[in-house]
Amino acid sequence: MADRAYMYCPYCRNQGNARAELLIDNNTDFHCLMGHRAPRATMMALQPEMIPTEVHFKPGPNDVKAEIWVNSEVLMQAKEKLGQRFHPTIASLIRCCMAGEPVVIDGQQAAELRKLNVKNGAEMVAVAKLNNELAGQVDSLTEQLNRWETRFSDAMAGAK
Repeated sequence: MADRAYMYCPYCRNQGNARAELLIDNNTDFHCLMGHRAPRATMMALQPEMIPTEVHFKPGPNDVKAEIWVNSEVLMQAKEKLGQRFHPTIASLIRCCMAGEPVVIDGQQAAELRKLNVKNGAEMVAVAKLNNELAGQVDSLTEQLNRWETRFSDAMAGAK
């Protein structure tokens, strides 16, 4: 019996049928319903396209359906943009808010962070730590520079 390989047949793709699904026999040979057959290594060398997985949200045992007030346009945009990830995303945001003191970054701030190649919270923390470390180094170097300037001024005054 053949199992799904969750890939599309690259032979069919090359012949114009990009959505013919591959099946796998005994974990060694791939084949499609159009008659193409090849060993696993040969088929993988042709870089078959993976079939995207579908995420289906299922509430947990302690989850309850909640009613909230939200702008209808914003809700529609969120559902369009997030698709099947809408419910888990909203649930995750609520959990984040309850886990501590969340920091919210708006669109403009997020865009500026992306320009600086900062993509997530962990990178924001790393940048903030590095900034504090460098600020400490600047203070230390400024203090050393002031001492040298004082010594130089004292030496110049003594030379007169």
